[in-house]
Amino acid sequence: MELVEGRSVGEMEAQLAHIPGRENVRFVVTDLCDPFKTFARGFFPNAQVVADKFHVLRLLIPHINRRRKLVTGDRRSAAIRRLLLRSRFALDHVGRWAVDRWLELHPDLRALYEAKETMHSIYRIRGRDRAAAALTAFTDRLATAFLPELQTFRRTLLRWRNEILAYFGTGLTNGRTEGFNNKAKLVKKRAYGYRSFPNYRLRLLNACA
Repeated sequence: MELVEGRSVGEMEAQLAHIPGRENVRFVVTDLCDPFKTFARGFFPNAQVVADKFHVLRLLIPHINRRRKLVTGDRRSAAIRRLLLRSRFALDHVGRWAVDRWLELHPDLRALYEAKETMHSIYRIRGRDRAAAALTAFTDRLATAFLPELQTFRRTLLRWRNEILAYFGTGLTNGRTEGFNNKAKLVKKRAYGYRSFPNYRLRLLNACA
């Protein structure tokens, strides 16, 4: 394990170059950050880059929240907030009915919600070829979308298409890294922050050992 300060390709390469065996790395799972993808492709020449499922499914969440706040205000306790953000597949009949009835009055939000649910349904597909066909059909439909958020979403899906589809052949996610991220936040909180990155690095590596 290692903790690197900075997000640029040059910073990451400089601080990780001393670790041997990078040609043996087979997979790199990352969130949808272009510098991370560029770094992974260059630094791990034999690795397949996989886009993290959780981050793909969350791409539209900020846009849904923003438009929902225009209607309900910034109330995290609003019941519809929880229903909109959950996968429809996990809702019971009453929850689905409530979402459908509420979205009838807000067509823009409905378009964003349906796009989010389509991505959830794609991730429930078995097999890379079937997932690829479904993703192609989805991005083709998005080409005529009227919302700028959906056009941005489509461009992201096209740019990360190969990395998104890599999940269906590997089943790999960034869950373990997210666990380390949660521990990193806890270490910072317990110390009320760190002024020295080297000290923070050593403390966190010790906590994760």
